Amino acid sequence: MNGYLKAVIGAIIGAATAGGWLVVDLLLPEPIGDYLLFGIMGLANAAIGWQVGRVLERKRNVDNGNLETSRKGLKTNSN
Repeated sequence: MNGYLKAVIGAIIGAATAGGWLVVDLLLPEPIGDYLLFGIMGLANAAIGWQVGRVLERKRNVDNGNLETSRKGLKTNSN
């Protein structure tokens, strides 16, 4: 995928996200809605940042030749 297509997709996602937040802001009641929306936006941005960090760490591990990733669950038996 070339850079131009990535930029267009990013712009569409950004516009849709901003439009979604605007619609939610207009639908919620005024005093409580602002506080609720601010909290939801904070949680959404934290989740997005966490996922971006995971992807970048995984990419850096592959670039450095370290193909082992942190696995959840039980470790294999060494016998």
